[in-house]
Amino acid sequence: MRPIYKVPLYKRLLSYLAPVCIKKGAEDDGSPLQVLLSNNTWQLASATALYSDGTKYRPFRLAFKRLDAAFLSGIRQCLVLGTGLGSIVQILHGKYKACPDCYLVEKEEDILYWAVELLQGQGVGKIHPFCADAGDYLKQDNNKYDLICVDIFKDRVVPEYFTSEAFLENCRQALLPGGVWIMNYIICDEQAWAGFISRAKSVFPLVKVVENDQNRILISKYES
Repeated sequence: MRPIYKVPLYKRLLSYLAPVCIKKGAEDDGSPLQVLLSNNTWQLASATALYSDGTKYRPFRLAFKRLDAAFLSGIRQCLVLGTGLGSIVQILHGKYKACPDCYLVEKEEDILYWAVELLQGQGVGKIHPFCADAGDYLKQDNNKYDLICVDIFKDRVVPEYFTSEAFLENCRQALLPGGVWIMNYIICDEQAWAGFISRAKSVFPLVKVVENDQNRILISKYES
């Protein structure tokens, strides 16, 4: 079977005119997924949302711009909860020349397989994939990380558990002193957002919020 990142030149050229479907799959509940090539950039799309956009993935580009480039290039251990097609790792690797051990946690098997395949095809090393629920993984994980990135959605909604104080506290406990936690959120309900940001600030008192349309990207550095 041809790896999905090995695409004929004519399809790459066509992608500048319109998105080209390279692969189809499905989530565990049967919801359709597509791997698209758009402007020669990899995208992961559901029926209602776009989960990845290569190194152009705006939420984490904006987040990383708020951090010191030397910190990003020097991270050793990175945990990504919700992988998409690996945009977070692609940005770290391509823009900041970071080469950390990247622990990728994704409960959807197809998505995790595609992410690993693409990253390996781009020469990214030190990838540690785990097909698991991110909440369950974090409860059992004893590692500590310089960087934790949370990008977990069902369509455009962050599942309720991942906005809970228990989950946020598990994230904080998994950070090394001086480590950074980043979480992507989309406002679909103002009341839900108000509750979430209140809980986030109770766990991460120094949290900063970057606004990008309906996206809210939360960033906090953990000082012990």
